[in-house]
Amino acid sequence: MGSVLIGLPFVVFTNLHTLHDFIDMAALLIWGGGFSLFLLYPAIITLQNLWQLCRLRYSKECLKTARCTDVITIIWGAFCCLCYLVIADIRLVDWPVTLINRELHTPIATWTIPTVITFGAAALLGYIILRYIPLRKQPPLLSVLAMAAMYWGMVLCILFCIQLSKSEIMLAVYPFNLSLLFGKTVRQICVQHERARRWPWMAFLLMWPLLGILAAILILFGQKPDSLIQAFTQTSDWTLSLQKAPPNVLRDEHYLCTVAAGGHPKVVKPLRMGERHGHRIVVNRQLLVANAFEDLLAERLPAVHRRLRRFYDTYGYPIARHIRNRWTADLVYFLMKPLEYFFVIVLYLFDANPENRIAIQYLGGKYRHPCAR
Repeated sequence: MGSVLIGLPFVVFTNLHTLHDFIDMAALLIWGGGFSLFLLYPAIITLQNLWQLCRLRYSKECLKTARCTDVITIIWGAFCCLCYLVIADIRLVDWPVTLINRELHTPIATWTIPTVITFGAAALLGYIILRYIPLRKQPPLLSVLAMAAMYWGMVLCILFCIQLSKSEIMLAVYPFNLSLLFGKTVRQICVQHERARRWPWMAFLLMWPLLGILAAILILFGQKPDSLIQAFTQTSDWTLSLQKAPPNVLRDEHYLCTVAAGGHPKVVKPLRMGERHGHRIVVNRQLLVANAFEDLLAERLPAVHRRLRRFYDTYGYPIARHIRNRWTADLVYFLMKPLEYFFVIVLYLFDANPENRIAIQYLGGKYRHPCAR
């Protein structure tokens, strides 16, 4: 709440000269709230985790504050990451899949997700044991084993930070904070209890047998012994990636039919690759028909075509640029269906060879049309 109270006045004050009416003020308040909750608040939590990690002494009150900070870090950080992934151009597909425009492949190989989840769950379980079960009630070996599991959690977080540092540094904030959380928990245990002073290096020795146990279990479920490493190396577009993905296909985001061609293949039914302004694009029947109709209109009624084109450029682009995912593109595809049928009727009424005109759209070279969308 404090970060919201700080962030809102800052955003409003820095943009005060741009406000003209109540709507501008409401939009600015919403933007300020988002800035505070998703940028300022995580920054404050990160600084607080760093401060708690570096403290030399821990009182009961400080430990209670640290637990609250931990809960906020885990829950709010996960929520922020999910929100970011909704708007980011990251798709949960492996490197051999051809993507569109600025899309990125998954930062971890999808077939290794069980391994990543297992190591993450082991680290979280170790954290819960050390943080919420009184140390005097724990067997020493269990405490050391929990600490060893947290070490693997820190390794996983560091690998994520390195992997994401090339393209999506904002996503790296969450694993960075989790590594701080694990580190400060281990340090607080060692400072708070005399008998735990030797546990960190004992946990370091125990983490390797723990790795063997977890790997053996994962092999029974179809994972590879080195899946934890291949999770990051068998990818493309990221820091630790060793694979080279096929080049992305250009999808023009300016026009509705072209955007709709980027929907799910089972829905929009792509036919072939085409060429527009020297770039490869995916074309489907709807896009070919729409472009053929515009080509016919430019040929027979150039004055009408110019007016319609000006209207389309004015109102079609602001709508199309907000279509960023395949589900929305599917919806646009269905909404454009009545127009597609209308275009086909017009083509069959006024063109002697309508299918020839449709077929040569986006072929490039001598077949390229100036109306290509």
